Amino acid sequence: MGLFKLRTSQNIVIFITLIIFISLGLSRSLSFSKIKTEYVIYHSSQNKFSGYLARPADDQKHPAIILIHEWWGLNDNIKENTRRFAELGYVALAVDLYEGQTGTTRTEAGQLAGSVRKNMDAAFTNLREAVTYLKNNKLVKQDRIASIGWCFGGGWSYQMAKNDLGVKASIIYYGRFNPKDDLQKMRATILGQFGEDDRGIKVDNVKEFQAKLKTLNGNHEIYIYPNAGHGFANSNGGNYDQKAAETAWKRTVQFLKMYL
Repeated sequence: MGLFKLRTSQNIVIFITLIIFISLGLSRSLSFSKIKTEYVIYHSSQNKFSGYLARPADDQKHPAIILIHEWWGLNDNIKENTRRFAELGYVALAVDLYEGQTGTTRTEAGQLAGSVRKNMDAAFTNLREAVTYLKNNKLVKQDRIASIGWCFGGGWSYQMAKNDLGVKASIIYYGRFNPKDDLQKMRATILGQFGEDDRGIKVDNVKEFQAKLKTLNGNHEIYIYPNAGHGFANSNGGNYDQKAAETAWKRTVQFLKMYL
C-alpha cells in the first residue's frame, strides 16, 4: 500500500511538471503568434542595410520604434527586445550599424564601435534610411516614430534626437551625450536612464544634461538609478541590476504610451 502511494505521488509530480512545461511552451507560442518577425533591407538605391523587424500580426497601423544596439552589435539580446516591443503593439526595427558583424569580446566590440566613429556620416545615413523605411511602411503611423538605444546605441539615439532625424521621442539607456551641445534643432522628447555607478558617464554630467533639458520645450525625463552600473538593463551582462532594469522598463513603456 505504501509503495502504491509513493508511485502515485511520483506520478502526480511528473504530471504537474509536464503541465507546467506545456503551459510555458504554449504561452511562448501564443506570444510569438501575435507578432511577425523578419530580416529586412532598409535602403535607398545606393545603400543596403539589413535589420531585424518585429511587428504585431494584425496588419493594422501602429507606432514604430527604431532600436539601436549596444557596442556588441545586433545580437540576440537586441532581437529579444525588438520582439518585446512588437508584443506591446509597436512596429520595431532593430538597425545594424556594423553591417552584419557582432563582437563577442570587449576588444572586438571596441573595434567595431571605433570603426563607426571613424565614419559618422555612414552611421547617420544608416539611421536616416531606417526612418525613411518606416515612414514608407504601410503598417506604420508615419508621425509616431521613436528611437531607443543602449550604451553605444544610446548615444546614437541621442544623436537622432539632437539632429532631428525624424523621431518624436528618444530613449537613452546609459548612452553618451554632451551637455554643452546646442539642442535648438531638437524636436524629440527625451527619456534618459543612467546608472549612479556608471564609470564612463559621470553623475554630475547627467545632472548637467538634465538641467539643460529643463531649459527646452517638452517634458524631458532623466533618471539616475542608485547603485546601478553601466549596462544595468542587459540581463546577459555582468552589471545587470534587476530592480533598476524593471523600473527602467516600466518607465520606458509609460513614456512610449505618452508620446507615441
